[in-house]
Amino acid sequence: MRRLAIVILLLTFIAVPLISGCQSKQLQEENAALKGHVDSLHVEKANLESKVKELTTESSALKSQVEGLTKERDELTAKVTELEKQLEEAKSSKGKKKK
Repeated sequence: MRRLAIVILLLTFIAVPLISGCQSKQLQEENAALKGHVDSLHVEKANLESKVKELTTESSALKSQVEGLTKERDELTAKVTELEKQLEEAKSSKGKKKK
């Protein structure tokens, strides 16, 4: 019985470092893979941030352009309204002259 206990203890002392070494190597490989994935995510994040900055700049330029075009449209609408008014007045005064 005592011999069996000693054998089991010896096997345990031999097996534990081997098993833990395998787990350690596996963990190191997994850690290296995760670090590589994190690095690729950092690159992707930087690319996306750059794209967001580019699109934000483009959006600001387009908003400015829309504001300018809206102002121009409003001015042209006012001119058309004024010209329509003048046309009506001209028709009206022409009709009065014929009578």
